[in-house]
Parts: sequence; structure tokens; C-alpha cells
Amino acid sequence: MQEELLTQLVKNSEKQLFYARIRTLATLIIAGGLLICMIVLAPEVLKTVSQANAIMVQASETITLADTAIESITEMSASITEMGENMDTFISENAESVSQVMKKMEEVDFERLNKAIKDLGDVIEPLAKFFNLF
Repeated sequence: MQEELLTQLVKNSEKQLFYARIRTLATLIIAGGLLICMIVLAPEVLKTVSQANAIMVQASETITLADTAIESITEMSASITEMGENMDTFISENAESVSQVMKKMEEVDFERLNKAIKDLGDVIEPLAKFFNLF
């Protein structure tokens, strides 16, 4: 009986050794496959990371430019608002002066002014002829 048990123990040990060798071989094949994948994929991964970094730098520069443009637009808007306020002040300050000028223009008697210019022309014409003789 002990012999049978020892024989069975040896058979079990041989089976365990066989399966241990299969596990070791499978582990080596998987490790080799992973190593090959890493060797093949690593350059692509590094290239993708490099491209992602370049895109992030460009995005950062674009955001900086957009911030600068927004600041410029904000300053321009403030300047336009200030200019509009200055124009309102200018118009309101000068509205009375313009109104007075328009009233004075309406008071001018253009018929009498034209007659006075014609009379002046009639007086100066003989003098001009006189001085042209010299």
C-alpha cells in the first residue's frame, strides 16, 4: 500500500511538474508578446504624446491671443463709449450756439445784402477803370 501511495505521489508530482512547465512556458510567451507589443507600440505612443504636447502648446498660444484680442476689444469698446459721451457733451454744449447762429442767419435780409453788394460793385467799377489806366 505504501508503494502504491508512493507511486501515486510520484505521478502527481510529475503532473504538477508538467503543468508548472506549461504555466512557465505560457508566462514566457505572454511576457515575450507584451515585450514585442511594447517595442512596436512605444514609438507610436511617444509620437502621439509629442503631437498632443504640440497641440496643447498651440492651444495655449491661441488662448493667449484670444485673451489679448478680448482685452483690445474691451479697451476699444470703452474708448467708443467715452467718445460717444464726449460727442453728447459736445453737441449739448454747442446746441445753443448753433441755435443762435441759425437765428441770426434767419434775421439776415439777403435782398438788401444783394442790393448793397450790387451798389458797392457799381461804385468800385469806375474806380477800377480809373486805376487800370495807369
